[in-house]
Amino acid sequence: MYKNLLKKSINNLVILLVLMITIFTLSCSNSTTTPQDESLKLQFNPVTYTVPIYNPADFSIMVVNVENLFAFSAEIVFDSSVAELDPDTIVPGGFWGTDIVELSVIESGRLNISISLQQTANEDGISGNGTLLNISLEGINPGTTNITFENLQMIDENGDDVTGFDTIEIINGNLIVE
Repeated sequence: MYKNLLKKSINNLVILLVLMITIFTLSCSNSTTTPQDESLKLQFNPVTYTVPIYNPADFSIMVVNVENLFAFSAEIVFDSSVAELDPDTIVPGGFWGTDIVELSVIESGRLNISISLQQTANEDGISGNGTLLNISLEGINPGTTNITFENLQMIDENGDDVTGFDTIEIINGNLIVE
């Protein structure tokens, strides 16, 4: 009697073990896991920055999963009663390399910026992840301001929107001045 009970218990344990291994294997296989998000993103880094009044907040504008980027153009908008942009801190990111054309115009609460590769360099657009631009805002009054993009364009070497631009995920910045 005990032999039969022990035999049944061992059989049930083996079946349970095989079932657990199967479930574990299926849960770890590529066919059932969520694929890594490969959508185009544009974001401020850091997303939120807190600074004392009259101190700078350095932001990078990052691109993720871009393909064949030839030019970037945008208006970066913020509350000019809370922060001001130092024109000497507008620096194209290393993602571009050295052969670029950059133009920026600063208005109250707005930076109009365009960065593109030089057509004469005979280079294709750039792909991957990287820093498009670095800026520094100085907190001039206590408060909070969102830092957003308006009139955004990201084009390839043919003048078309980069792949994924129609569904781009944008993560805006936020500056808190204390």
